Amino acid sequence: MRNRISCSAQELNQLDADMLQSVVGGTVFEEGHQYFSAQRVRILDADRTQITAEVNGVYGVYTQIIKLRAGTLSTRCSCPSTEQPFCRHCVAVLLHQFHNGSSLKPGPKEAPKDPAPPSDPQVRTAGPYAEESAGAGDLNFWEAILFIDWIQKAVGLLGKEATLPPVPGSLGGVAREWVGVVERLNSQCLEGEKDRIDALRSLQSAEGMIDNLTKELESLKMESEVAQQKCKVLEKKVKQLHDSLAEASQTSN
Repeated sequence: MRNRISCSAQELNQLDADMLQSVVGGTVFEEGHQYFSAQRVRILDADRTQITAEVNGVYGVYTQIIKLRAGTLSTRCSCPSTEQPFCRHCVAVLLHQFHNGSSLKPGPKEAPKDPAPPSDPQVRTAGPYAEESAGAGDLNFWEAILFIDWIQKAVGLLGKEATLPPVPGSLGGVAREWVGVVERLNSQCLEGEKDRIDALRSLQSAEGMIDNLTKELESLKMESEVAQQKCKVLEKKVKQLHDSLAEASQTSN
């Protein structure tokens, strides 16, 4: 998810909690604050005007790229959220920057640009996303082809192989971020598969124990039936002996 809004701050560490809450609203701010408080933010690279970070979300790790350039705050997150103007993960990163970013190095200074003549086609076609679309973070045609080829091979191996296909070295920016997402997803699938196999083995072991117990019970049942038959025979013999003793007693009298 990518968004751009106007921003009067000169540095990202000037965006305090009140400013962020007024922009995103109470609910999104509270969610982001919880991520920040739980220390689920990891800064990959940062200066005072740009941050690359990761946030451990509910369903995985998401990557954020946040820039402050010429009065415009641009945010990008790999999460599927539709929160506006930016998501809770970006809120968490900006809160982290506010509390920890005062010692960071200044961002790059923009060189002054000469105004282009009105006839320059770049002036006529440039839109609000012109600067970002030309950046290294976006996919160009060949990167898209390479990424699609890689993802088609990788999807077939998800949850099956610990190592996914080699990543083309020319991939960068958004494509590289999504490669990381797929690799983490594969690790989670493998862990889930291992848990499933362990559970299956435990179930098979339990089934074996139940089978053995069933056989033992059947054997005990047969032994019990034999013992009952022997008891009946003994009862008959005891009765016969008792009758014989009674007859002998009457005869002697």
